[in-house]
Amino acid sequence: MKKDFKGVVSRIRSRIKPENRAYIKKNLAISEQIIFILKQKGWSQKDFAEQLGKETSEVSKWLSGLHNITLQSITKMESVFGEDIITTPLEACEKYKQIQYVVFKVYAKPNEINSEPSPEYSENVTLGEHYNYSKAS
Repeated sequence: MKKDFKGVVSRIRSRIKPENRAYIKKNLAISEQIIFILKQKGWSQKDFAEQLGKETSEVSKWLSGLHNITLQSITKMESVFGEDIITTPLEACEKYKQIQYVVFKVYAKPNEINSEPSPEYSENVTLGEHYNYSKAS
């Protein structure tokens, strides 16, 4: 007898609790962050496991995103990396509260490339904002 599997996946998905979805999403995000840092440092899972004093298989489980990583393990990883894996919103506000803008002063006529600066036109450019052309005084 052939079973009808149409809609089975959607029925199973509909039964997953919202908190389980959120847990999996956060766990995968943490794993992705760890993988990103490993790539930045040029470390393999084996190198990382040695630094932590853990088996490579345990690190592999963590990086799968489906294993429960304890806060204690995350803190140990952060100390080995020398950087945060998780930052709370309050920490992020404190860390990134100072925004610095870089301002460039460019002298040129619009739509014209000139080897010499033109005293007639100046352009004040602030990163993250629109260009503001004004005639130089």
